[in-house]
Amino acid sequence: MNINISNDEKELIVGTISGKMYRVLTNDLSFMLHSDAHNACINDLSFGSDNNIFAAIDESGAVKVWDLSEYKCQVTMMPAKVTGGVSCCIAKDDSMIITGWRDGFMRCFDYTRRA
Repeated sequence: MNINISNDEKELIVGTISGKMYRVLTNDLSFMLHSDAHNACINDLSFGSDNNIFAAIDESGAVKVWDLSEYKCQVTMMPAKVTGGVSCCIAKDDSMIITGWRDGFMRCFDYTRRA
């Protein structure tokens, strides 16, 4: 974890070990998620039908869906007690993500684009 304060001392930037970065106001400690990232090796990524979204899967089992029009992570999915994500593919209608895993199983996640 890392914390830095802005020059005017009105804002903190906080980075976490889970790959998230937050902006925190010092006057009331309100916060907002600034960015999100994988914290393990990315093994595959797949673009959606409109090329504005893509999904990425990493070694820890995190599947993240990114929106390039907003440059941010829309959703993170992580099946319980499963690691070793190998591959991912977004369905043609952008509604589901099919993933492959080191345990030999395929898993499907229902995904609806969120605003």
